[in-house]
Amino acid sequence: MANISSASGKITLKGDWTQEYIDAFEPVLDLWGFYGEYGIQCCDGFDEEHLTAGFSGCGRWSFSGTLDSFENWSRQWFKDKPKRPNGELICTTTEEQYDNFLKIMSENNLVIEIDFEDVEEGCGVHIHEIGQFTSDDGSCISYEAISCEDIIPTWDDKDALNAAVDFFENFLSDVDRKKLRKWVKNNVTPTDIFEETDDEETIIGYFCDYGEDPFVEFCVRFSPDTDAWTDFNEAYEDVYGCIVEENIGEEYYDEFDDYDEDEDEDDEDDEDVNDWDTEPQYPTEDIDSLEFEGKAFVLTGDFQNCDGDRKAVEEMIVQKGGRCTGSVSGKTNYLVIGDFGSAGAKKVEKALEQKEKGKDIKIITEYDLFRFLK
Repeated sequence: MANISSASGKITLKGDWTQEYIDAFEPVLDLWGFYGEYGIQCCDGFDEEHLTAGFSGCGRWSFSGTLDSFENWSRQWFKDKPKRPNGELICTTTEEQYDNFLKIMSENNLVIEIDFEDVEEGCGVHIHEIGQFTSDDGSCISYEAISCEDIIPTWDDKDALNAAVDFFENFLSDVDRKKLRKWVKNNVTPTDIFEETDDEETIIGYFCDYGEDPFVEFCVRFSPDTDAWTDFNEAYEDVYGCIVEENIGEEYYDEFDDYDEDEDEDDEDDEDVNDWDTEPQYPTEDIDSLEFEGKAFVLTGDFQNCDGDRKAVEEMIVQKGGRCTGSVSGKTNYLVIGDFGSAGAKKVEKALEQKEKGKDIKIITEYDLFRFLK
C-alpha cells in the first residue's frame, strides 16, 4: 500500500482569468478530487476578485507526484466512469468540459500556481514546493515544479518538545527536568509524534523507521526505573525483538564513562573561560575533505555565517546528510569552532580527550566547514 502524504497551501490563478474561465475550471477542480483518496479534496473557491484560494489534499507517496499524474488520471477517469453503489457517477465532469478548459488555458496563456507544504506519513519527507499547471497546445495539462525545498524539523515547537519531555519523564522516578529537556533537544529527532499518539509501539516504530533510536542512549544516560519503563520495554521488544537494555553494547557504556552533566549546557551558560579566547589559536586541524553523510557534528562558539544563527548552520549540515548533537562523545566526528571565537572550553577539552583515546574526531573551523558546505 502506498504511503499517503498530506498537503495544504494555496492555489493562485495567474493571467487574465474571467468569471467564464473560472466557471470552466470549477468542474475540473471537482474532478481532481479523484475518489476522495488522492488529489485536491478541499478548495475555498474562486471568483474574479479572489484568484487565490486555500486548499488541502492528499498525495500518493508525494503530492507533487500526484499533481504530475493529474492528466493521466483524468483521462483514465473518463474511460472508467466510476460509479457509486447506487449506479450514479461519482463525478459528473465530462471529457468535453475538460478539453474545453484546456483549450481556454492554452488560448489565453492561463496558469494555475500551487504553493504547498507536503508531509509524507510516518517518517517521510516534509517539503515546501511551488509548481504550475499549464496547457501549451490545449491537448493536455502538465505540471512543473518551480521550486522545492526540504523543511528541516526543529524543536522550536514548544508543545512538541514538552510532549517529548513528558514522555521520557514518565520513565524516571527522580529527574531534573531541565537536564532532561536539554537531552531531548540534543539527542531526539524533532517530531510531533509524542503529541499525536500515546501508543508506545507506534512511537517506537516511528523511530525504528527513521533509523534513529533514542531509547538506548536514554537508558544509558538516565537509568529509567519506573513501572512505566517495564511496560515500555514490552512494546520495545515487540518491535526490536529484545528489551532496550539488551540493545546496549559495552562500547556504548564506555562512551558515557566520563560523561559530564554540564556538557549539555548551552555555551553561554558555561562559566569556564578557555585559554584560547584571549588568543584565538584554537587546536584545529587542516582538512582537505569533509564527509557529511552519517557523520556527527557538534558546533561551539560564535558563528559568522547565517548571521550567527547556529541552528541555521545545523540545518545546512542536516541537509547534506549529517546530524548535529549538543555534546561531544565518542561518536562525534567533527567539532566545529565558530570563526568569531568564544568556544566552549568543555567541548574542546572533551574532543581532545576523545582524540587521545584514539577516537576519529576532528576539530575544525567554521571556515573549513563552509568550504565544503556550500
